[in-house]
Amino acid sequence: MDAMDESPDHNLPSPVNLTGSDVAGYRPRGYQLEMLEASQQQNIIVALVWFLAPTVALCLQQHEVIASQIPSAKTRVLIGSDNVERWTEQAIWNNALKDIRVVCSTHAVLSDALNHGFVRMSQLALLVFDEAYDIHEDPYIELILDPSERTVEAENFVKTGKTFCGQQLEKFLERSFHMYVELGGWAVDYFIQASIDQLRRSIENDGSMTRLDRAERVYLLELLASMPLPENTMVNTHISPKLEILLSFLDKIDHPEFSGIIFAKRRSVVSVLTRFLSLHPATMDRFRCASYVGWSSSRNESLGDLLTRDMQRDTLSEFKAGRKNLIVATDVLEEGLDVSSCRLVICYDKPANVKSFVQRRGRARHEHSTYAIMLSTEEDSLILSQWRALEETMIKAYQQEERQHREACELEATQEIVDEWLFVASTSARLSADDAMQHLHHFCSLLPVDQYVDNRPMFSFEDDLSGLIRGTVTLPNSVHPAVRRTQGKSWWCTEIAARKEAAFQAYKSLWEYGLANDNLLPLTRKPELRFTEDTPMPALIECSAQYDPYIDLAQDWVNHELHETSITVSDNCTGVVNEDLLTSIVLPRWVPVPDPLTFFWENETSMTVTFRPSQPISPMPTAEIIQHMRTITAMYLQAPSSRLQGAGRDYVALFVPNIPVEQLGAWIQRYEGTEKAVDLYARDNDISPVGIIRDTAKYSEPRLFRMWHETGTLEIECRSLPKRRNLLQYRNPSQMADESEEAPPKIHIIPAAGCTVDKLPWKKSMFGLCISAILDRFEATIVAHRLNETILKGAGIQDLSHVLTAITTPLAQATTHYQLYEFFGDSVLKFTVSCKLFFSQPTWHEGYLSESRDKLIKNERLARAALDTGLDQFILNDRFTPRKWHAPLISTKSALAGTQPKRKLSMKVLADVVEALIGAGYMDGGMRRAQACLHRFLPEIDIQEGIPPREQASDLASNLLDPELIGSLIGYNFQDASLLTEALTHSSCEHDMRTQSYQRLEFLGDAVLDMVVVSVFAELNQKIPEGKMTLIKHSVVNAGLLAFLCMEMTLDDISLWKFLRFNGPAIGAARDASVARHQELREEILHELKYGSKYPWELFSRVRPDKFMSDIVESTLGAIFIDSGADMGLAHCTAFVERLGLLSYVRRVIAENVDVQHPRNKAQDVLGKTVGQLVFKSRRVEAKGVAATYRCTATMNKNEVAIIEGCASADEAEIKTALWVIEKFHAQQFAESAAGLVNAP
Repeated sequence: MDAMDESPDHNLPSPVNLTGSDVAGYRPRGYQLEMLEASQQQNIIVALVWFLAPTVALCLQQHEVIASQIPSAKTRVLIGSDNVERWTEQAIWNNALKDIRVVCSTHAVLSDALNHGFVRMSQLALLVFDEAYDIHEDPYIELILDPSERTVEAENFVKTGKTFCGQQLEKFLERSFHMYVELGGWAVDYFIQASIDQLRRSIENDGSMTRLDRAERVYLLELLASMPLPENTMVNTHISPKLEILLSFLDKIDHPEFSGIIFAKRRSVVSVLTRFLSLHPATMDRFRCASYVGWSSSRNESLGDLLTRDMQRDTLSEFKAGRKNLIVATDVLEEGLDVSSCRLVICYDKPANVKSFVQRRGRARHEHSTYAIMLSTEEDSLILSQWRALEETMIKAYQQEERQHREACELEATQEIVDEWLFVASTSARLSADDAMQHLHHFCSLLPVDQYVDNRPMFSFEDDLSGLIRGTVTLPNSVHPAVRRTQGKSWWCTEIAARKEAAFQAYKSLWEYGLANDNLLPLTRKPELRFTEDTPMPALIECSAQYDPYIDLAQDWVNHELHETSITVSDNCTGVVNEDLLTSIVLPRWVPVPDPLTFFWENETSMTVTFRPSQPISPMPTAEIIQHMRTITAMYLQAPSSRLQGAGRDYVALFVPNIPVEQLGAWIQRYEGTEKAVDLYARDNDISPVGIIRDTAKYSEPRLFRMWHETGTLEIECRSLPKRRNLLQYRNPSQMADESEEAPPKIHIIPAAGCTVDKLPWKKSMFGLCISAILDRFEATIVAHRLNETILKGAGIQDLSHVLTAITTPLAQATTHYQLYEFFGDSVLKFTVSCKLFFSQPTWHEGYLSESRDKLIKNERLARAALDTGLDQFILNDRFTPRKWHAPLISTKSALAGTQPKRKLSMKVLADVVEALIGAGYMDGGMRRAQACLHRFLPEIDIQEGIPPREQASDLASNLLDPELIGSLIGYNFQDASLLTEALTHSSCEHDMRTQSYQRLEFLGDAVLDMVVVSVFAELNQKIPEGKMTLIKHSVVNAGLLAFLCMEMTLDDISLWKFLRFNGPAIGAARDASVARHQELREEILHELKYGSKYPWELFSRVRPDKFMSDIVESTLGAIFIDSGADMGLAHCTAFVERLGLLSYVRRVIAENVDVQHPRNKAQDVLGKTVGQLVFKSRRVEAKGVAATYRCTATMNKNEVAIIEGCASADEAEIKTALWVIEKFHAQQFAESAAGLVNAP
């Protein structure tokens, strides 16, 4: 044997890592992209793609790759094991190829199918020849080029007169003798015994050697079983000299990362040699052996063929994974198969020809690898010299390549000047070719990041006939297709110069296309992304004082005009109108009236106050009558109070009983003033006083009469008036128990001599308690009306209560506040701004769109809009405090005109009110009215009138996507199929140069989804706290739920995720892993979604689907919105989300009060109220030889109270830790764990 050690080859490229951590490293080559683009430009419509490979193993390998990369296209492999030679009817072929888009087979399978007419050339749109080194000599190519040469394969062997059993025994004898010569006595004994055992199994299973009928097999078995066979063991084993040399050679091999191949000519030798090396003491513990002989089915028909397809199915995958380190193979492993370089290659039989020598030599291309050929000493030394000469020739070729490489490097080292400049006159910015590379890489570094995408620019080069070079640069597919690929304009001597010039032309195109600013920098974080100046604002901002409408009304009293509004008070229990409280409010001009008010009297008593529209009083009352009105107003205000009204009675608002104005004087004479209680008793002791009792000894404290006490001194038993003054605020029983003013009225017995009785009946006097609340609501209503007629004029809001709600802060503690409307307005704002940016900036990638949207809708921008428009003066932030309230006077209010002090509001309040007003428009009149309100504050965001036409057209749609099939799945048929193609194109899909990734559509779809979900809350019209609605919205648009529903959306085994267009095995593996985890947990999740009382946060964290699973839901939504048009866009999107199953879950969450709070937040809320602050910390835990895990620690009061380990993600670890903490807390075991460390199971 002669071994030729390989010299190190430093110039060969290292194999590309397809399964390691560099998931973005798998990229199509430049020429591959060019070929694909050329095929697309020729408008090839794929009907049936047929992939041809020279061996069955290659067919299986290519089929596996194609099926994993294009799961939406049905693929099939046709090989001998399918018994293709028995498919003799057209119907069989039709069924086999039904709905198939890609077929992988050997050349012979297709040749036979074409020869027999089962497949026609017109059915084939694309033929791919793999390993096409000798393509012109390929019999299939010859058949195509010269149809006259087509021949039909001979149907049978030439008849020799010999029986089939005799032939089998003759071949078996020859194989056994060859085995003895090559491997020795042990090998032939094992071979014969194993062949007999295999024959016996074939009779029992009736599945092998199909050409032998049962009688022939039984005959062969009886004949062979009669042979005497020795016991086959490794003790005193007889092996051939050749095998001894092989063992000696292998014994010298000692490397921890060993990998090798032994080539043998015969399949039988491969199987026995593998068995021998697996059992021999010298090799069994050092080498993990496997065999590989190809996939030809006809071989199984011969006696003594020990290897089956199942025995070698996983050989290559296990070799790549390192579970096997030594393969014994036939020449089928010489070429084409994806087997990395080995440290040892041994030719047990000499190579059959030069091609075989070179191909096997190529397997030993590792830096320190060894290539050995076993030759007999009896063979002519000329053969050895020929191999040595060939090795020297290869070394010379390597050296020649090295010289060429050095020459190329020397050429590249020459300074070739690229005299290209870009100058921007407006900024004096300039860019040279030398700086272009740095600028281009910086631009790409700011593109949206994806773990499966390499965002670096990709360069390719072409040579002309004179040897000059021109460069082309291709950018990631998140960049607009118009500027994604740029070709250099000049030819250069060096790649360096060609690269510089291509980079320069690319960046120049980006600038011309508006993706770089006039400073020649990317737009990110630059003013180009803003529509207005964005100056920092403090948290508290000095604002205008709250608009006081009574100042204007005070000044209006100079006009000779009065308006009257009738007031009706009715009991909520009986519905009876209280005649004693029928009054009117008189003001100097028309004002809008509040909506009906609910007054909460005592604990169980409430009343409804309604107002008729304001009407002018005609004729104008005289000065005397107006004075009567002022007197009556003072009487109402004084009646329930011990505080004397001041001398000033120039009230802005007047209250009078609902009687003709001519009778007001008589009414005053009847009810004005008081009389002594003893005088009333002396006049008629049977009459109970109807007026309010006032104790002069207690500063005229008002009380209600109960009875006379006549024992000794005349006394009066009376009770205090209810202490409650804020009749607008409802208090539940628990609040009432905690507040002294809700205590039952006290009973007092006081001397009658020290009491007076009001002439005004107490039932009429009680109206005085209502005046402050009525005027407070009038004031708020007038403020809302003024806003609606000024800043919001033209927005079209009809129901003033929506505006009133939107401008009332929670601090005001009124009957309503803006938080609910702010929730709706936030989604409308996000949706509208997203649409504006998407359609007005068609060249921007998702990164620019997202950053610009964030700047437009952030609190600083909205607060600035509130100040610029003067909205700050209309914000109702003052709390209504009846005990400190004073009736507005004309003299006082007139003096305040123009002198009101500034107030401070938080930036968030200003921004919230803007969003709330947008929400008010949405609640009043839908999206159009909401957008009209938005335009008042952000004029740069105009109302979108329709959807602008797209630059692309449906002819750019992928041929591998079936729009009708996907339409039946999602419930929507696209008019423009290119939108569907874009919605399903991942950022890694680099081969399509005309389609941008789905990121822009995902940006739009995210806002559309928010709007669809929010519309459910508006339709249900249930009173849900804003905080809870926010929790619900965030949970139902969570990526985990969207991804789960995406994987659930299936119709006839067709799923949306299967149509995702991408490149690279890493993302394919991640997709398959997500689907596998989904299948494992789907039943549990479905049960929780249908019946669970809590959102399945923990289950979703275990599924941990990749982001692209939820992205395509949002991108599909964006595509549907655009394709269906502005008028029907949201309706069709809502139908898709309904079909997805999301909206039904939203309704269930609302109806059944499902707990959607994240466990982390819930644990912090529960424990933070009673125990202390809970902090979660997660970290990654690395371990040698196994996948990394995550560990989460919960800390409280500086003590570690819980630890969860061994989780697949940080999110899972945190959720499980939070759930454990909550469980222990509710079990009242937390106090014990807080004292020291407790390990969670």
